[in-house]
Amino acid sequence: MEFKIWHDILDIDGNTSLEDWKKRFNEATTATRYSIEINYRSKMEECLESFAKIVLGYVSAALKQNDYHVKHVFDHKPIRILISSRNWDDGEWCGLVIFDPKNGGEFTLSKGFYNSDRRSVSIQTSKKCDGTSAAEITADVRNMMHQLKGKKDRHQEKLKPVPLKRGPKR
Repeated sequence: MEFKIWHDILDIDGNTSLEDWKKRFNEATTATRYSIEINYRSKMEECLESFAKIVLGYVSAALKQNDYHVKHVFDHKPIRILISSRNWDDGEWCGLVIFDPKNGGEFTLSKGFYNSDRRSVSIQTSKKCDGTSAAEITADVRNMMHQLKGKKDRHQEKLKPVPLKRGPKR
């Protein structure tokens, strides 16, 4: 009985079945992956932040296709992504793309060493990205990561070596 009532309610034009409405509803829920939710109360910072999330999402997808590992940090400010060529080894070179809304909404490209204990990057150098689109930022990141390929990582021995015995003392 309940199914019949909902079917009659959803069948507005007489030609649409419940299955068609389900397809439309599922398409509407999956099509909002890269959307910005704004209304008349939205402020400029909120719009820029949403734009940055979309751009960094596209940059992340492009870098993942080039066999890089990417972590998103969208919960804490500043919004950023971390890029690694390997699987997040301690002391390896990593890249960052940071969105700074204070300077007119610009992206900053940084590189540094990954610290696995704090799950963060110790930034060594930073520069402003030349482009503002996802394609231009991806090109800059790929060039930077390619330059970091040959550089030596910062590995530190954590354990003191055990002194070896060399036989009995006489």
